[in-house]
Amino acid sequence: MNIDKNLYIADYISEAREILDSLDDIAIEASKKKRNTGCLNEILRLLHTLKGSSRMMEYVQIEKVVNHLETVFKNIQSNQTEISKKIVQLLMGVTDLLHKVINRIEDGADGSFSEFEDVIINIDNAIEDENFRTDFSGEKKEKKEVESEAKTELENEDFFHDSQTIKIQVSQIDSILQSLDKLIMRQIKLKNVIDDLKQQPERTEFQSFQELSENISVLENQSVEIQKNIIALRMLPFDMILRPIKRSIVAEALKAEKNIDFDIPQSEITIDKFILEKLPAILIHLVRNAIDHGIETKEERVKLGKTETGKISVTVSQVSNRIFVNVKDDGHGIDYEKIKEKALRLYPEREAEIQTADKTELLQYIFVPGFSTKNEQSELSGRGIGLDVVRTEMDKLKGKISVYSELNKGTNFELSLPASLATQDGLFVSVSNSSYLILSHYIKEILTVNKDEFLQMQHGPVINVHNELIPIFDFDIINSNSKKQTNTKKELSVVVLEYLNRKIGVIVDKILHYGTVVIKPVPPLLKDFNALQGVVFDENYRIIPVLNIPDTMRRFKVVNVYDIKNLEVRKMPKMHSVLVVDDSHTTRHIEQIILEAENYNVSTAVDGIDALEKMKQYKFDLVVTDVKMPRMDGFVLLHNMRHKEELKNIPVIIVSSVFESDTLEKAKNLGAQGYIVKSDFERESLAAKVKELLND
Repeated sequence: MNIDKNLYIADYISEAREILDSLDDIAIEASKKKRNTGCLNEILRLLHTLKGSSRMMEYVQIEKVVNHLETVFKNIQSNQTEISKKIVQLLMGVTDLLHKVINRIEDGADGSFSEFEDVIINIDNAIEDENFRTDFSGEKKEKKEVESEAKTELENEDFFHDSQTIKIQVSQIDSILQSLDKLIMRQIKLKNVIDDLKQQPERTEFQSFQELSENISVLENQSVEIQKNIIALRMLPFDMILRPIKRSIVAEALKAEKNIDFDIPQSEITIDKFILEKLPAILIHLVRNAIDHGIETKEERVKLGKTETGKISVTVSQVSNRIFVNVKDDGHGIDYEKIKEKALRLYPEREAEIQTADKTELLQYIFVPGFSTKNEQSELSGRGIGLDVVRTEMDKLKGKISVYSELNKGTNFELSLPASLATQDGLFVSVSNSSYLILSHYIKEILTVNKDEFLQMQHGPVINVHNELIPIFDFDIINSNSKKQTNTKKELSVVVLEYLNRKIGVIVDKILHYGTVVIKPVPPLLKDFNALQGVVFDENYRIIPVLNIPDTMRRFKVVNVYDIKNLEVRKMPKMHSVLVVDDSHTTRHIEQIILEAENYNVSTAVDGIDALEKMKQYKFDLVVTDVKMPRMDGFVLLHNMRHKEELKNIPVIIVSSVFESDTLEKAKNLGAQGYIVKSDFERESLAAKVKELLND
């Protein structure tokens, strides 16, 4: 009697996938322990089982491939040799291909595949100890072909078998039907109340209003509940992509010939199917970066006092309705000096900007198209795809990237994503009588700031937030048609925004409220207007624009973000107090010794920012400052002092390394009382000038 295979295909597919997953796990284990007899026996057992079930189902090509692969491992067993890395790569290459073949069978294919002959030839070469390929994803492409296809690779990773279907539990459908039944019943009740009102006009207005309000409130709650239940149907477990991601990146590590342990724990977190489909390629690219750029060679790690084996982890967590994915390695971290060198080569016209850029500013360059600190592209991570493509994909998913790195300690790329694209949390703000929505994951902080707290820099005002200077902008800058009048309020509402580790503060007229909304696409008329990410409706059904914060921040001309350190100064002395400001430790120390020998109490600051912070806390009788300093130079410091009531009368002596008439003139115009050239510097000249200005 002939067996009807169609009755058993589902069981075969389920068993085959389970076997292939187990083979992947054992291959990973075998790559670490080459002489592990347990691994070898388990591989042979699984291959034998898959071969037998494929023969029963008459999938001849699968049976033959598995049989030949079984011979490879039988030879290793009989000869008592190691499972080499290349054999592990061969096993993973074959299982990767068979995963795809099983997917085709589920779609109705007959189990044959075009790569069959090529796979058999390479397995047989492995049996004969001849040269063999391990990657059966397609013929090797020329470099130009790879680069031309690189931009689309993030969309071509095949981790989802059928993107049009989702398996739904019956209990989820039952829950929606129950909620819908309640909604229908409430609608009937509301209709009956309205009919009663028509027939009984003598009923009081208060009773009618109360009943209508109660029913409408219940309807709203039930509608929201149904909406949540329907959104939940689109949610899939994160684990769906973690196993194939692990299989892929272990194969990549073997190609790179680096010893790496991968920590990718299971997760019960669910996320929107559309987001989940896009994530594998993003994560794999970040891991490839970690393998190629992050993890050092065994010899380099030993020199640095690290273990020979590097570690890369991919972890998933959830806070409220945001999903956080961290791709972390313990490699050498981001080398900011290399970024600076490469940026100077690519953008020589920005030399002044790059030379003075801090780490946050330099970090922006790794997200520039085509930017890499490596001089040569590797097969692993330098295939034309850069972090700019990852950033673009994350923007589409309404996600955010943050980078944390420490030299010789490692790097962590943190991805923040919405659990669902159907609804988003955001802050409604009002500017010039118009309302806008800012998505919550871009908001770092909401502040009420006094105008007196603003510091004037060369490029505009900044405020000190937790020892970090944040550039401040008026929200209306993004609206070229704005006719807003100058804000005369003393207290201002500031929303601190963060994107790619960079922060800015935006002044708004009013903070309205925080809410969860359904975002609609922008109308066709505005589809090319990048400043908007979509629209929502408020409680009065008015259209509210959703701001595209990445685009908004690119529109603003952002100055460097400065860290403020060393804010501690000595207690106020009973005698005259002098503040010495210079970025050179040697110069500061020399000037401090000279002035302390004259019985002045001396405090020091590393630049203008540091100096202003200390002057906010303590009273100084005189300031001695250098001109050229990072963050804030001497002229900008002088400008700020002369425009602050409490500082404008403090005498200032400029100590500069150069003497130029225009520099001297600028110092005088800004209100400096003294100018000393470092090349002509003498102990007596500084002390005499200080005594003169302090009337000592």
